[in-house]
Amino acid sequence: MRRGRAPVVVAVVVAITLGLGACTTTSKPANRSATTTTAPAASAPTTSTTMEPEGGVGRLSYVYGPSVGDCIDLRSMATGRAVTTRATPGQDATQRSDKDVILRLGCDLPHQYEVMAVLDAGLPRDPAPTLDQLALVARKRCPATFASYIGIGYPESALEIGWILPSPDQMGRGVQTFGCLAYDPNGKMTGAVRGSRR
Repeated sequence: MRRGRAPVVVAVVVAITLGLGACTTTSKPANRSATTTTAPAASAPTTSTTMEPEGGVGRLSYVYGPSVGDCIDLRSMATGRAVTTRATPGQDATQRSDKDVILRLGCDLPHQYEVMAVLDAGLPRDPAPTLDQLALVARKRCPATFASYIGIGYPESALEIGWILPSPDQMGRGVQTFGCLAYDPNGKMTGAVRGSRR
């Protein structure tokens, strides 16, 4: 009788071992799947170009006149396509070359800037002011437009103040109108910031 029990005991031990092995293999895919779902979340914030609207969804302007409430991007046409030239917006959105364009977008799409105010520099026309002189006027006057447009004061806001000056071509024609801009120094904004208290 003892000989008959030995194969039964061995069979039970083998079945238990296989059962434990099956449990172990079932838990590994769960761990792999958890790793897969966390990896994209960690890398998502560093991707800046996946959300960039194509030039065809907005209105391209080689010569742009700012208008309050416009949501815009400064782009370059150097490669034949309207592409953003910087990872995060800078304070000055002025077009510097004939390859630079302004892309006017719906504010619900990712964009770099929103125009808060349009002002005239009022500088003497002769000699013609330089871009540096216009930038100095914008730096002084744009902060006064911030609170009424955003809904809170500049010191309390996460947004920054920038400007867009006339292009070299516009400057040559005596244009001194500039736009005061709100922008997020960390990247593109989605949604209008007027009255947002951001």
